Amino acid sequence: MLEPVKPIAEEFSLPRRLLCPRSLSGVLARAWLLCLLLSLLEWLTPLAFNNRGMSSGLHCGIWLLSPFVAQRLPKLKWLPQVLWGSLLLSLTLGLLLCLWLFGLGIISLSHQYHFFFGTNDSHATWKTEYIYARRNGAVVARQGCQYWSLQGINARHSRTVRIRPLTPLMNWITPAEEDHPTGWTVVDKKAVYFSPDSTRQYQADAQQAGQQRCWQEQQRLDSTAGPAPRLELPAATQRGAGTLGFELAGKVWRNFGHCFDGKVCADYCPARVSGVLENGDPANPIYSFRIMTELRAGPARRQRLSLWLTHVKGPGVYEANSPSDARKDYNLELYDEITDSLYSQASALGNPEQWTGPTAQPSQLPDVARVTITRLDADAQILSGTFEGQLRTTDPRAKPLPVRKGRFDVQYHLFR
Repeated sequence: MLEPVKPIAEEFSLPRRLLCPRSLSGVLARAWLLCLLLSLLEWLTPLAFNNRGMSSGLHCGIWLLSPFVAQRLPKLKWLPQVLWGSLLLSLTLGLLLCLWLFGLGIISLSHQYHFFFGTNDSHATWKTEYIYARRNGAVVARQGCQYWSLQGINARHSRTVRIRPLTPLMNWITPAEEDHPTGWTVVDKKAVYFSPDSTRQYQADAQQAGQQRCWQEQQRLDSTAGPAPRLELPAATQRGAGTLGFELAGKVWRNFGHCFDGKVCADYCPARVSGVLENGDPANPIYSFRIMTELRAGPARRQRLSLWLTHVKGPGVYEANSPSDARKDYNLELYDEITDSLYSQASALGNPEQWTGPTAQPSQLPDVARVTITRLDADAQILSGTFEGQLRTTDPRAKPLPVRKGRFDVQYHLFR
């Protein structure tokens, strides 16, 4: 006996149930389809939402609304089980890895958290920080974010992209090979000046004006005779305080100069200390670092200092006892702008016979240059330690100057 032929409308009744809802469950099932389509556009194309909260809301909708899809379409009754099962399984594995391998577990849980609950203020969100160039409504910009990864826990990352607005809610973002492409208008300003938030723009203007005022005051102090300020050594901290100091021939030398702290011009400027850590081979954890800072205290003390050390494997003691060792592994250089003189550790580790004379006391000088690294934290990017040695100009008859009680505590930038 022949079976009756089903009407064409009945053959396509399942998709029609989803696309033409007649109940609340049908509306929610249709909302699930919209969440899925928009999320696929974001995942598979350069489209990106302006609002990170909207993107996270769509991701949550795919999971939360899946039971209504299964209710509307019996053929998809497996969908909620697969989605929620995979989520609970990955969550369980992440918790177990936290107990076994802390880093891997935190990384997986962090990515899940930002996938479902990310906001525009979260560290894992790409934020536009600087605008290089502009053409019509599109810009070439630098974006930065800070997320958990195997390359560095909570490491800082940046990228240069082209951002082209398509709608008030979505942008078309692609990698940019050049910061200032031909035919584009040069901007070179912080992204805050392109924000609709006038309060942030006012704060940025006030910060820039305050810094400019402090630089002008610094120039006036550099040309005005007056008593030298009394300097004290900074505390030997290990929290990335941005300090460096030591005793040079019995006098305190430390990072000192005028800067704007957000309210007034301050003489203590930790921002003047910059640290750079280099690692040529990420698979081999051996680093080189360089710390630079300056002292500007009136017309008589305007000096720049550079401290660098190679073949660093981690916390420990590193020594140099010859000029070749100093030039190759460790050096301390001090440049005096007033006298146009350069003092270096390598020059001081020369022939001890050159230190003879009524004022030279080589027995009181350390035999070696020594740097002790007390903290090298790749997660927080903090480098701290102590150092000692001596400085001397290239003149063979110059008197060595002892460097004692040196300490530094800086946040560094990592270059590979």
